[in-house]
Amino acid sequence: MRSKLYDDVEKAKAWSHLATTVKEYSDEMTRKWSQEIDTHLVFAGLLSAILTAFNVQSYQLLQPPAPAVDPVLGALQQISAQLSSFSINPQFMNSTHPPFQQTDSTATSSLPPQTSAIWLNALWFSSLVTSLSSASLGIMVKQWLNEYNSGISSGTSREAARIRQYRLNNLKKWRVAEVVTMIPILLQLSLALFLAGLLVLLWSLHHAVAAPATALIILLALWTFGTILLPIFKTGCAYVSPQALALYSLLKHVNHQVSALRHRIVSHLHHLSAASVEDSSIDSTSPSGGLARNLEQQFDVL
Repeated sequence: MRSKLYDDVEKAKAWSHLATTVKEYSDEMTRKWSQEIDTHLVFAGLLSAILTAFNVQSYQLLQPPAPAVDPVLGALQQISAQLSSFSINPQFMNSTHPPFQQTDSTATSSLPPQTSAIWLNALWFSSLVTSLSSASLGIMVKQWLNEYNSGISSGTSREAARIRQYRLNNLKKWRVAEVVTMIPILLQLSLALFLAGLLVLLWSLHHAVAAPATALIILLALWTFGTILLPIFKTGCAYVSPQALALYSLLKHVNHQVSALRHRIVSHLHHLSAASVEDSSIDSTSPSGGLARNLEQQFDVL
């Protein structure tokens, strides 16, 4: 039975329908990504501005403390005090003020910064770098999407459909979706680092102020981790987020590696068991043969 032959009009109509379908799917995907990235860029800008204001003040804690009195001013005051204490007699001239002594300014400048100041700056500067990295990553993805959508509308429906499908396959091949998922994860990490540094600062200043802030941050952390873990272990949970998807992919990869390792171990035990059976010189009741069978049975149960 011969297959149905289509004329040029029907082929053009089919290609037009195909091009429209691919265009709608592609435009919806890129529009969704673009809107998400715009929101993330606004949040990254606000967070980076806040972090910059805090870091401008916090980095000074790492610098050596300034001397209480300017050395030049102190020397001038000492000279003035000596001149005012001079007593002149016909035989001699005497000063009752002690002579000027150079103070060791390096004693205070060599003091190391406090541990809390080191942790505070490490957390806050790491948070700033993470926030700026997410913003930079978002800008790069926006550039990729602009290049993806450029030059597709020209040409026939067949050419446009092929170009769009080719670029769509490359987006999946180069894991652009995973790169987009990394942007909110970096922002969440940056926020966590900032809040951790804020707790370090508050606990080093006053415990009465740090206690309620710590309680609120713990509640926020529990809520965040709960919304990340629930979609993994509860089917149909609506709290699906990029963080949950990333954690699910990580757990899936770990489970696959563990299953592969288990399969290799079981295969090796089967090989050892077969070799022990073929070797007539080894008694089946020997400790080595029993150990191999026991391990094999345990892995079979697993």
